[in-house]
Amino acid sequence: MVSIIVPVYNAAPYLNQCVDSLTKQTLKEIEIILINDGSTDDSLAVCMALAATDDRIRLIDKPNGGVSEARNDGLRAATGEYAGFVDPDDWVDEGMYERMLATLTVAQADICMCNYVKETKEGTEPVLMKQTGIIERNAIIGDIVANVIAKPSFKSGETDIMGSVCRLLIKRELLENENIWFDKEVAFMEDLLVCVEAFLKSGRIAIDDGAYYHYRVHESSVVNSYKKAFHERQVQAFRKLQSLLEREGKADELAQRLDMRYIIIALLSLANEAHKSNPQPMGTKIKNIAAILKDPALKTILTRLDLSEVESRKKLELTLMKREASIALYLYYSLFNRIKAALGKG
Repeated sequence: MVSIIVPVYNAAPYLNQCVDSLTKQTLKEIEIILINDGSTDDSLAVCMALAATDDRIRLIDKPNGGVSEARNDGLRAATGEYAGFVDPDDWVDEGMYERMLATLTVAQADICMCNYVKETKEGTEPVLMKQTGIIERNAIIGDIVANVIAKPSFKSGETDIMGSVCRLLIKRELLENENIWFDKEVAFMEDLLVCVEAFLKSGRIAIDDGAYYHYRVHESSVVNSYKKAFHERQVQAFRKLQSLLEREGKADELAQRLDMRYIIIALLSLANEAHKSNPQPMGTKIKNIAAILKDPALKTILTRLDLSEVESRKKLELTLMKREASIALYLYYSLFNRIKAALGKG
């Protein structure tokens, strides 16, 4: 019934927990497709040992090509009526796929979404969507797609929906008929692009209010470490998203959320440049921050932004961005990153 696709790259310490959570699924009619994407650690050996213990596990060993290509290989090999995705350092509740399949079947939907649990060193935090029940085609753009792109505003309490395929169960026929694949050119947001395209092509989405997927947050995650060429790659993915929405005739309807997404990309990029693990000299960091702030598209979006109801800390960041205060922003994010790191250790 369900093909669960797991792209594996240097994840040996986590694989046993991940795959164990899949082989113990209460839904027995599953296949587990492990794609070893040219790992340089012991991942292949662990995958081989796991495959020997359960004939529902299929192993694909291939040269490194990135997570998108690995997931595409998994989709091409899949035989299940539905497709699910799990990252190799995460794990799921034992009843996840049985419950999601039941929710999807009763609703006669193309896609089922569930909530997830954020797993950090500090503890466990369920992350729940405001959306519930069945989302019909005429509400998918406003209730789901818009909130996957970005939250509606910077007002306190506003939330978005994490655009991850790992929280989905999708009719494989939908992906095949609509020719939906992961973009190998995109290093960030490849999940979000597939989610948005699948949602736009879906006639009905069912929301299961269970928090079944356990997402492990690493010290190397985007918010916790410096990423080289982060801004350029995020902007590249944004352009792909923009092109997708233009192709589907939805770009104008979602223009405000695209603006929000672009500002969020800039905010993350500024914090990334100021991160303590960025090896570049301070002068270069400030120069890179200044270059981000001079982006004409960003400047235009910021002029349209109403700051009257924005919470104080975010209002400070956005005001400094509007003023192109690169030195002040560098100092602000340097201090913020240090405080966050100290709180994390404490």
